[in-house]
Amino acid sequence: MKLSDAGSALNRKTIQTMYGDKTIAVHVMNIGELDEPLDIMTASSFYYDYSPVPRSLMRSLRDGGISVMELSTHPEIDLRKTAHVWLSQEIHGADLPIKRIGVMELTDYRENRTGQSRGEQIIAVIQSYFRMLEIAAMNGIKVERIGLPIVGGGHQKISLDLILIPVLNECVNFLKNNEHVKEIHVITQRQPMAYQFAKALDTKYDLEHPVRVSPQFTGNSDRRVFISYSTKDKNVADNLCAKLERSGIKAWYAPRDIHSGNYAEAIVNAIRQSTHFVVIISENSLQSQHVLNEIDLAFNHLGKGIEKILPLKLDEEELGPAFQYYLSRQHWMDAHVPPLEKRLEEFLERIKE
Repeated sequence: MKLSDAGSALNRKTIQTMYGDKTIAVHVMNIGELDEPLDIMTASSFYYDYSPVPRSLMRSLRDGGISVMELSTHPEIDLRKTAHVWLSQEIHGADLPIKRIGVMELTDYRENRTGQSRGEQIIAVIQSYFRMLEIAAMNGIKVERIGLPIVGGGHQKISLDLILIPVLNECVNFLKNNEHVKEIHVITQRQPMAYQFAKALDTKYDLEHPVRVSPQFTGNSDRRVFISYSTKDKNVADNLCAKLERSGIKAWYAPRDIHSGNYAEAIVNAIRQSTHFVVIISENSLQSQHVLNEIDLAFNHLGKGIEKILPLKLDEEELGPAFQYYLSRQHWMDAHVPPLEKRLEEFLERIKE
């Protein structure tokens, strides 16, 4: 199957960057059907476990003459101890047109000393993987066309809700910031997963390229939701915004909806036009003066346009005095108990009430 053929992809989007147009595509196919070369094929695994179990990518690679177990003994880049990722040396003599294997070790059975939730750990590994590919490209390793399975969705049984938005965010950021990479191809044999990923790609594209007739709210819903968050929690903000807009509720959040150079003015105007102010509370946002400023503006507009302030709490971090002053009497929604996707759906229903 030719990855470059438009008809071979379930979904394909063009990402405009300063280095030219780049591509993200989703394919339903077996890795053995590849007839165009990939510079790097990504695989996910358990911690230090690359067993070619039946119906896994590791087995398909082995059937194509590539033993990930053997490659793991002499990697080109080895960040397993610190970041759970590694990149193989160049492959020769395999049946599959794959030049290198990159691995994310998404499941670690060792004691969790970081205090992170499972979702946070997974996102950290995904981010580390793309940073490793940037290091590879800067060191002269060819990284133009990358194959990406729907990582963690097979024998690791990691919920797609934890994977989709973070993976897509990292793919888009990687394409925008890396001069050399041109294409990322998401490849899976599992049709339901492929359709979910293709749908998420549409959502991500809509978030990146919103259709706006003005810099403020548009649409017919009587609810206008301002989303306040730390940039470190952008994955959650993206997910929530997509859910709101799919439900017909107008949403505003930065930097997507800022269409002029005056950042502060755009924030103030958007809060004044909101009916609901959602603030995503986490250890990250509790350190953000910008989030606190936005809460202060919303608090001063309660009853003057803003009907409700709705905090969504991602962790059990204790609020500081300033946040307690503004939010202690507001109706909380705790989202730190997994699954996050279900908590976001419940939060959406609360907004719709």
